[in-house]
This record gives sequence, structure tokens and C-alpha cells, in this order.
Amino acid sequence: MDFRQIVNFRLVKQEANDLYRSLIPLLELDERFADLILVDLAKVVRICGRNNKEISSAELLAYLVIYALIKKDREKLGAAVHSWEFSSEERLKYQKITIQILLDLTGGDQQVDQLALPSILSKLDEEKGTEYLSHAVNAIYKFAQVITKADGIVMMQEMEALSQVWQLLHSYQKLDSYQSGLASFIPKTVQPSTSKPEQTPESQPPQTPESVQKEEPAKILEQALADLNDLVGMENIKEEVQTLTNFLKVQKIRAERGLAKTPVSLHAVFCGPPGTGKTTVARLMSKIYEGLEFLSKGHLVETDRSGMVAGYVGQTAKKVDEMVDSALDGVLFIDEAYALVPREAGRDFGQEAIDVLLKRMEDYRDRLVIIVAGYTDEMETFIESNPGLKSRFNRYFYFNDYTPEELLAIFERMAGKSHFKLTPEAREKLLKIFNQLYDNRDKNFGNARMVRNLFEKSIEKQANRLAVLSSLTDEVLTMLVPEDIPSNYSETTRI
Repeated sequence: MDFRQIVNFRLVKQEANDLYRSLIPLLELDERFADLILVDLAKVVRICGRNNKEISSAELLAYLVIYALIKKDREKLGAAVHSWEFSSEERLKYQKITIQILLDLTGGDQQVDQLALPSILSKLDEEKGTEYLSHAVNAIYKFAQVITKADGIVMMQEMEALSQVWQLLHSYQKLDSYQSGLASFIPKTVQPSTSKPEQTPESQPPQTPESVQKEEPAKILEQALADLNDLVGMENIKEEVQTLTNFLKVQKIRAERGLAKTPVSLHAVFCGPPGTGKTTVARLMSKIYEGLEFLSKGHLVETDRSGMVAGYVGQTAKKVDEMVDSALDGVLFIDEAYALVPREAGRDFGQEAIDVLLKRMEDYRDRLVIIVAGYTDEMETFIESNPGLKSRFNRYFYFNDYTPEELLAIFERMAGKSHFKLTPEAREKLLKIFNQLYDNRDKNFGNARMVRNLFEKSIEKQANRLAVLSSLTDEVLTMLVPEDIPSNYSETTRI
């Protein structure tokens, strides 16, 4: 093994250690994350290796370090630290062991089409107002970048692999709760360890979600308002939410002092085009209600017509009841709610869903907040079509299209979270593209969704550009230049 390989191996081991440290909060939160992380990282390594036989020594080393640290396996950790820098039968032995671990954890599947961790962490952050997802995604993607260039040569397949890893890290499935998702994703091939982890006098047993002390309402409210104000644009929404928050604060104080309080409905209608942040604001409002102690949990359950309306008699009411039960003490967010009453419905069960929902809103008026969302004209028509809806939904929030400057700011935030930067020339090209798209926008203008689509295409083009280079620095890997920005506007508007 030459000197360059030894240096690269050391860098890989360091990155593996850094990744482990970034994942410690998850491991302390719930010990079941250990197996889940190992499975997802095994999939990442499988992706970065072109096939089973061509996974490099550096990729195997990186995984063995993570595996040994999470499993607290001193023997394998010792092998990773000492044996891999020398040409020896011992090193080859552990290469084979690591390959077998990868195959066992991924079931030997060649095709990787899903990672479990992003979906679960997205739901966990939604429920608890945390930021586990962004930290984990950034750390795993950086880990993938390091192992693909550890041998000093980055081939086209490896750049395509990085693009695939990035897309999987940003793909989410809908889950009822992070707990149920965590339980369902743990593979049957992974057997829980029967041995207790070693503990030093300073170490503490892992905390389960039930043992974690609930955050103080004042801090929940403060963080939710700070997150709202940190969003790009939507100044009218921020002002309206702050006004509502101040009003609810006063109502709470009046109630505490035994004074009469003005009846107020927390249910709301979000009107606006797609990609304008309606779901994000709904999630933050659920935390605001929790911080003000109007809701005890403050979680958000997202659904649409398909989650509420069945295709045959007797099942719609059951689906709505189940959806409401899952959202109690939190917010039920119904996207494209106007679809519950199609214009030419004929014999449709959407009205049954509305009737059941209105009854549950009355039954649980102190435990349930409903936010319905969709295009402005359709939502106003939808609310006006039913006296029950009109009497319960009298608070409207109007979301506007993002301006070109705001679209550029959103792109830069997406890039920053994934460790990418823009050259000044790339920023100039993007702003020109956003101006043209904005000037020619129609009802289906994608806003932030369009920006994400454009960002994904940009990093794919960057991967193709870098594939022909023999030497890649961190700066080169993370920099987006004008050539990386697609000029085909019609492609970038596909959502």
C-alpha cells in the first residue's frame, strides 16, 4: 500500500468518526436508531460501490469504523484502526467480514430505492420541533462524498452514485408517527443485541422519548416564532401569525385572571399556489399553539382527499375518524381540501367525509385544529359551498408566489444545507432564469418546488462535469458554476 492510500485511509477513518459523533444524539434518543442507521449506511456504501465486488477498501473501512463504534465492537474497531494500513491476510479477512455485513443488512439487494432514516427523522422533527434531519442528512452526504474520492479517482459512476444518495436523503414517505415508522423500518434481518453496552461511571443510559423531559412551552413558542421569521419572504403571513399569537397570549392571560375571553377559532384556511410554504407554516403554527398551551402535543398530521375518502359505503367515516384520532391535541392539515367536493361529483363520498369532519371538530373543539389548504379561488368556493365549513373557518391566510430574489434565496439555502455554494456568475444566471420563469408564471407555477427541482438538476449536471476530472478538492466538489445550471426552462418547471 503506497503513502497516498495510507493518507486517504486515515482521512476516511476520521470522516467515519465525525459521522458517528454527529449521530450520537439519535443513538441517545432511542437505541433502535442504531440498527436503522447501520442499514441505511450500508445502503449508501453499496450505492457508492459500483457493485458488490468493486466496493473499495476505503469504503469498506469507513463502514467498518461506523459499525464498530455503534455496536461497541472493540475487536472490529481495533481492526479498522490498525490492520487496514498494511497489506496482510488480517486486513483481507476484515474486508470479507465487512462485505458480508453489508450484504446481510441490505439483504443482498442490488437496487437501493429507499432510505428509512430521512422519513423517520422528518416525522420526528415535525412532532418535536427538533432539527435531527438536516444534521444527519448533511453528515451522511459528506461521508458519501469522502468515501467516493478516497482512492483519488472519481469516476462517472461514483458521481452518479452521489447524486442518487443525495436524492434518497431528500425523499420522504408519509408516516403516522416517528415511533411507528421506526418500528416498521427496523429490518427483520437485524437482531437486537442481547448484551448490555459497556458503561463508564460517567455514561448515562440511553434516553427514550418518554424519559426526555418535555420542553417548556415558552421555549417552544419562542423557537416556532424564530423559525417562522427565518423563512424566506411571506411577510404578510409572518405579520398575521404574529398578530394571532399576540391575541391568543392576551386571551390566555384573561382566562388565567378569571376574565371573560373572546371566542376564537383556531381553524384556518391557507390559500395560495403550490410550493409557497403552506405545509411549513402549518407545522410552525401547530408548535405555536403548543407553546401557548392551546394544544398539548402540537404535532401536525398531513392528509388529502385520498386519506379521508373511501371508494365504498361505510369506510369513509372510519378513515376520517382514524385521521382525526391521530391528530388529536395537534393540527390536521388537509391539502387540496377542495377536492373533497369535486365539481361533477355524482355519487361521491367526499360530502360524507366533510360531515364526519365537522362533527369531530365539534366533539373535540378543545383538542383539534383543522387547517385546510389549496388554490385561492377553489378554497373560497369550497368554504362558501357548505354552511358548516363557513361557520367554522373564518381565518384566512393568503400565500403569494415567491419573487425572483426570494427564489434565489431559497435555492442558496437548499444548496447550503447540502454543502454546496454558488459562484457569483452562477447566482447571476439563476436570477435571470427565475426572472423569466416568474414573468411567465401561470396558476401552476411551482415556486419552492420548482427551485428544488432546479437544484437537483444542477447537482446532477455538476456530477457529469466533475466525472472527467482526475483530482477533486472539497471546494470543487461543493461549488456550483454557471455550466451546472440548466438553461432549459421547461425542464426546471416540471414538478
